[in-house]
Formats: sequence, structure tokens, C-alpha cells
Amino acid sequence: MEDGDGDEGAAKRTKLSAAAAAAAAGEDRLSALPDDLLVQVLLRIGGTTAAARTSVLSRRWRSLWCLLPELDFVPEADGGSIRAALAAHEPPSLRHLLVAAQDAAPHGMAEWLPVAARRLAGDLLLFNMAPKRDAKDDDDEEGKDGSPFLELPCFGSATKLSLDLGFLPLAVPVSGVFARLTDLSLDSVRFHGPCEFGDAASSRRFPSLKNLNIRNTQGLSNFIIHSDSLLQLDLRSVRGLKQLNVVAPALQVLSVFFCFADTQARSQPVADIAAPQLETLQWEDAFDPSSVEFGEMASLRCLGTYFFLVYGLEDFKNNRDCLRLLKRFRRDAISRLTLTLAFLPKDLCDFEYLMENMTMLPDIVSLNLNVLANGHAIGPSLFHVLRMCTSVRRLKLVTHISLDLEAQAVCSSDCVCDLPPNWKTEELLLKFLHEVEINNLRGTGHEIALVKWLFSWAVVLKDMTINFYHSVPESTAKEMA
Repeated sequence: MEDGDGDEGAAKRTKLSAAAAAAAAGEDRLSALPDDLLVQVLLRIGGTTAAARTSVLSRRWRSLWCLLPELDFVPEADGGSIRAALAAHEPPSLRHLLVAAQDAAPHGMAEWLPVAARRLAGDLLLFNMAPKRDAKDDDDEEGKDGSPFLELPCFGSATKLSLDLGFLPLAVPVSGVFARLTDLSLDSVRFHGPCEFGDAASSRRFPSLKNLNIRNTQGLSNFIIHSDSLLQLDLRSVRGLKQLNVVAPALQVLSVFFCFADTQARSQPVADIAAPQLETLQWEDAFDPSSVEFGEMASLRCLGTYFFLVYGLEDFKNNRDCLRLLKRFRRDAISRLTLTLAFLPKDLCDFEYLMENMTMLPDIVSLNLNVLANGHAIGPSLFHVLRMCTSVRRLKLVTHISLDLEAQAVCSSDCVCDLPPNWKTEELLLKFLHEVEINNLRGTGHEIALVKWLFSWAVVLKDMTINFYHSVPESTAKEMA
């Protein structure tokens, strides 16, 4: 060993001996480290709750956990403690804030939310777990006539807000700019005036907004938004929506699901969509061409429709809306179609076969077909769809069953679902279909027969993927393979 190596080893032994002596004397060198290093230690402990337990070590550690750049609060945390932890941060420095509340009241959230708005530079995830509330509870007058509501403060530096409020009334601020916010998700919210949410979410106050999701809400009767930055808009179960107006020159994806087609008050859909760059339209809702205007959509490639009832009454409104939408885009360059077929009644004998009303489909190359089969044969309806789009190259088939029919996965032997018989006798040649994916296969006789027919129709099939339903035994799946 060289002399230098010997000196270095001796120095290390000296430091270790000194550290051991300090530890024996009760000296706390860890606590002497600067705050930023101790925060890095706490980040590796495993969550805010575990980090907060270090408060018992000494006075030096009592409030260190509040400086964590990422904070998670469990339902047991009260508003005062959350506020105190947030107040320890310099504004804006907090990267992530998660608050899980248990049926919290507006005043409890109002205790800390304005402080969070000033400190947050990243994302906020707020979940108010209130399972007994529902958007359909029209008799709930909370948030009206002076009752409590939660006012959303302006998050000027946050980048993402995801709020699930358990149907607390929410008022959006009448002023302030959410300058850096790119993602906004509102779930289980009752909108409370006076400020219109659409006006608040437009470019003037949300100049960076790219993704907007509004789901399972009430109180948004008129949604009018003008946004130059918006790329994706998802509206699902926005109860009581009467008018939708979207001006979004950069919008690429628009999804509207069960907003106008409320079961209690089926309102006439009134919508005006100006989105010239739109690529994907998922309109699973009521549609009337006399009151819904989509404008020019030269970039549209993917279309999704309302569900179509295979057996039912001739004047079923959902079917009419579905066919209207298909007709509206029959001349557009749609390459992928998402279509949902449903066998809602278990006994089909008293209902008419409605697939013959579907007479045209876009010239697609990819078909996503969702079927709520409820144990019925889907061969006739699939044959009817495929013979209208013989240029299809990719087929994805997903079968579903209602939870109340889970135990009875096969229909009766005298069911009419395998009619009309022409689907087994007429020739169907799918010369371009080379990829098939089937999900939730249960291995019934109807399904096995369908797979065989697909092989006979698709003469150039290269790849077929079958994913079985979770309750199908592995032995059964191997036999079918």
C-alpha cells in the first residue's frame, strides 16, 4: 500500500471514530443538517403521514414535514392542520397536493383552499367522499337561497386541478387568471352562480388550458366556451345541459355523453361546435341535425355514436339519433367508427328487429364494436354491420353483460336472437380484414360460432387476439384456443 492510501484510510477511521464518539455523547448531527437536506430525507420515508410522525423526535423536527414539496392528507386531517402545513411554504413552491376528505362541508374546505391557491405550483387532487349524494337529487337545495357553497379561489400558478366534490355547490371566481393551468377536471359538482363557468374557463382567464373534463354535474344549463388553447373536451352526465357552444380552433378530441339525453327531462339538444381541427368526435348523446351544428371538420377521422338497440320499438329515439349522426358524417373521411349495439330486453319475442334500419356507414378501415349482448347471439347484427363496411381492416369487438344477468349468461333455446337466417347463407367477403381483437369472450355456443364465421369471412386474416372474461376457467380458454 502506498503512503497516500494509508493516510486516507487513517483519515476515514478518524472520522468514523469521531462520529461514533458524537453519537455516544448524544450529539444529533442529523438535525444539524440544513432544511433542504432534511426534507430530502423525509421524502424517502413514505408519505406525508409517516413524515409527520418525525415531529416527536425534537423541536427541530416539529414542523419540518410541512416543507415537503408534495403533501398528501388523509380524511382524518382537519382544515386547520392542512392550512398550517400549507402556510409553511413560500408561494408558489408546492409541487403536489392531495386531499382526501370525508363528506366535508364548504366551510371546512374554505379554511385551507385559498392558502393552497397561493402556494401551489403543480397539481391539486381533491376528493370529497360523500357516497349518499347523487346528481339526481333534485330536492337538495344546498347552495341556493343563502345556503353554504364553496368558492373556488384563483390558482394562478397551478398546472392541474382535479376536483371531486361529492356534489358540494361550487362557485367559480368572477376574476383572476389561471395562467399556467393546463388540465382541469370537475366531478360530482353542483355549479353555483353568479359567474358562468364557460365564460370563466375561456381563454381570457384560462390561457393555457388544454384538457377539460366535466362529469356528473348539475347547474350547468348553458355551457359556452371560447378557447384558443383547448385540445380535449370531455362532457359526461352534465345534468340539465340545454345549450352547448364551443369555439375552439385547436380542439382535437370532443366527447359528449348523456348530457342532453337525461332520462328525466329529455331536452332538445342545442349545440354549435366550431372546431375545424377536430380529429375525434364521440357524440354518445341525443342528436338532432336541426339544432346541433358541427361546422366544418375536415380533419375528423374518428367517430363514436349513441348506442343502437338491436331489438325494440320501431320509434326508439336513441336509434333515430344514432342513425342521424351516421348520416351527418356519411360523406366525411371517417377512418375509425365506434358503434355500440344493445340487447336490453332479455325476452326479445315482443320486440322488432331494428338492425335493418341501419342502411349506411362511413367507409371505415377500423371498427370498434361494443355489444351489450346479455347472452344473445350477436352474429346477425355483426354480419349486418360488416356487410356495409367491407373495406374494414381492423375489428375490435367487446362484449358486455348487465350485472343483474351475470348468472344467466346464455339466452333460452327458443330465443329469436339468431334470426334472420340470411346471415348464415349470404356470402360476405372481407378481403381487407387482417386484424381482429375480441374481448370479454365467455365461450358460449353463440360466441364460438361467431369466431368460426369470422374466420370464413376474413380470407386474409393475419392476427386474431381473444381475451376471455375474468370468470372463464383457464382450462376452458385453452380448449377454445
